[in-house]
Amino acid sequence: MKLYNKIKRKPEDFIVEEIPVLKPEKDGKYWLVKLKKSNVSTLEALRVISRLLKIPLKKVGFAGLKDRYAITEQYLTIPVDYGIEKKCFKLVNNRWIETESVNFEKEMGFCLEPSGKVNRPLTLGDLKGNRFTLTVRNFEKNLRERFYRNLEIVRKYGFPNYFGEQRFGSVKSRDDFVLRYLLKGDFDGALRSYFFGKSTVDYWGDWRKLYKTLSPALEEYEKDLIKGLMRGLTAEKAFRILPKNVRLMFNFAFQSFLWNEYLREYIEAKYPFERVPFINNWKLSFYLEVYDVNYLKELLIPYTGHQFQPEDKLLKKIIKKIQKKYGIEIST
Repeated sequence: MKLYNKIKRKPEDFIVEEIPVLKPEKDGKYWLVKLKKSNVSTLEALRVISRLLKIPLKKVGFAGLKDRYAITEQYLTIPVDYGIEKKCFKLVNNRWIETESVNFEKEMGFCLEPSGKVNRPLTLGDLKGNRFTLTVRNFEKNLRERFYRNLEIVRKYGFPNYFGEQRFGSVKSRDDFVLRYLLKGDFDGALRSYFFGKSTVDYWGDWRKLYKTLSPALEEYEKDLIKGLMRGLTAEKAFRILPKNVRLMFNFAFQSFLWNEYLREYIEAKYPFERVPFINNWKLSFYLEVYDVNYLKELLIPYTGHQFQPEDKLLKKIIKKIQKKYGIEIST
């Protein structure tokens, strides 16, 4: 059995603690709220909070997404206009209910706990870092040898810091990005991708049937989106019914995918490497030896936009190649 089948076997095998950038105080315009969850994605928890506590999703600030299949702690900001107290919720018979506590090792749920107040909302990327605790099970001798060999490589050369799977929660149906349709101005395609990924749907355009079919599993804002289509809204106007922080995730998913591709191609072009499987049949590559480690440590790979142009000629060539492959054109 391969190593990636031996990690994250249980939620408690992967513990993530967010290191906040904001310090709680007695007074402020926003509550700073700790969100502890297990077996729930950040976005799903936020949607439940929004629905059950009657807080508009756009009013909830957060610094980043945390893994679903894990026990994670992160922070939210919520305007003080909304009363916040310690609350827990868990999923029982496909329904979210309020409960006194959650057994994070066995139950699917989350808890909210206010830790004070701050004067500004959290925004994406607004954190010092994350602290990880990882448990590996059934660690046989051959895997221990491989582990320590790879650990020595990390000690000598560092670790390629790819974006992890939680960045791609909005990628439905494997390898389909909503943003790719938006870049072409194809809002109808973006909506189809959002609801069905690359799957074909013979009743697309029959909004009443779409609503009837999907509504039991939809969030309220998704229902509002389809109702808008039923009223005759254009695909573009209906798409904008999605909360801003949800729409931002489409951008971040595609941009993060491109960044991973830049790094993977750069490693493969310069160093001995090993390619390993990732989600959606994608691949990540890790170097086995680095002959210019100090140079690599200082290498800056642009995340998005074209204002920052790297000096590394190979990196420039790779970025141009990847952008061409995925139909990215620089506007003038």
